[in-house]
Parts: sequence; C-alpha cells; structure tokens
Amino acid sequence: MKVFENYANFYDTFYQDKDYKAECDFLEEVFKKYTKSPVKTILDLGCGTGGHSLILAQRSYEVTGVDFSEKMLEIGRNKVREEDIPVKFLQGDLRSLNLKKKFDAATAMFAVMGYQTSNEDVENTLRSVRRHLNPGGLFVFDVWFGPAVLTQRPTDRVKVIESGEERIIRVAQPVVDIINHVVQVNYKVMRISGDKILEEIKESHLMRFFFPQELTYFLQKNGFIVHKIAPFMSLNGEPTTNDWNISITVEAI
Repeated sequence: MKVFENYANFYDTFYQDKDYKAECDFLEEVFKKYTKSPVKTILDLGCGTGGHSLILAQRSYEVTGVDFSEKMLEIGRNKVREEDIPVKFLQGDLRSLNLKKKFDAATAMFAVMGYQTSNEDVENTLRSVRRHLNPGGLFVFDVWFGPAVLTQRPTDRVKVIESGEERIIRVAQPVVDIINHVVQVNYKVMRISGDKILEEIKESHLMRFFFPQELTYFLQKNGFIVHKIAPFMSLNGEPTTNDWNISITVEAI
C-alpha cells in the first residue's frame, strides 16, 4: 500500500490544529532575510492537501505544489476550486521531478525530506530541487533532528477527534532503527460511531532523522550553500536535544 493511500481522507482532520499561517509567516521571514531579490515563484514540494500552498498563493506568490499522492492532491484541488485560489497542483516523484521550469524558492515542509530514507533518495531529491531553482534561490525545509530523536525516543501515541456523533481515533506506534537512522511509524485509524467501527485503516510511514554534519555534506555536495540549521521555525540559536524538529535554510549556487 502506498503512503497516504487511505490516510489522505483523514489527513486534514488530524492536522486541523497545525498552524500553517505561522509556518508561512516563518517562510516569509526567511525570504526577507536571505534572498537578494524578491521571491515571486514558489515550488511547494510534498505539498499534501495544500496547507501551505493556498496560504502562500493568497499572499500573492505564484505557487506550484507537487506531491506523490494523487489522493492528497485531489483534496487540495477541491480547496482551490472552492476558494478560487490560483495554485497549480501536480503529481510527481520528488526524486526525479523535472518541470522544466525554475523558481525563486522551494519548500518542503512537515518533514517531507524525512520520507527520503536512503542516501540515494536524499541526493536525488536535492538534485531535483537544485534543478528547479534559479541561482541564489532558497530551499527551506524541516526534518527530525537525530540527537533529539535518540535522546527523547519516540513513544506510542493516541489522538482522538470528535466529529459529530463519530470519533476518529489514530494510534501511532513507532519502531526506531538506529543503524539506518529511520523510524517506522505504524498507524491505525478507526472511525467509530457508538460501539461500531465504521472504518479502519492501517499504514506504515518510514521516516528518516538527520544529523547536522550529514545534512551539510549532502547539501554542499549537491549545489547548495547552507545558511542556517536551527530549531524549527527559528532563525536564531542552535538545535539541542530538546528540538525534535529543525529548520534548514539553504541557497542554490
């Protein structure tokens, strides 16, 4: 089963409290600090259902969103039609993407790079990003921070969403592989009415965590200058073992 094949139907429900607006504020802060010319065009990689894409488009950026999951994209396209927002959504594999177009900036928010679990995947994705950026263009992304993952250790989690007379329950059970720097997150989602299970799905997501030296190596090798590795949504300070997520800002050479 493909990642997000069935999970897509529940995605926006589980992340309805995610502060996409604040994350887009952060992206604009990054653009303002590190770009030499105004950012007008953005490539949103791993755009999902369009949480960032739509907000950025509303702020007058020309946004193209790309995702591997056609189901996630269809939800995004429905939002575009309903809200009449000019976002182009395309299906594609980030490792081999070639739109034959360049952008002022690229983003991969919500640990999209973490789905690139092999070194080959990481390098192919970075080459793809570089191929789509103008010289001096920015790439902003976030990943799980290895030292924090290994210190805090992921634990089983349960999230319950009340939706009218129904409840949607998600159980996440992670398994850490310290040799390959990945966490396999096994999801079980149930939609329940009273005592009756109306729907039940299972998916496993393999997520890579990263360390600063390997990130710098991959990025420099594939045509980027590293401007900042910092705690998530911060342009100041250095990551610590308390920072599960970190933000990375780089510039295309």
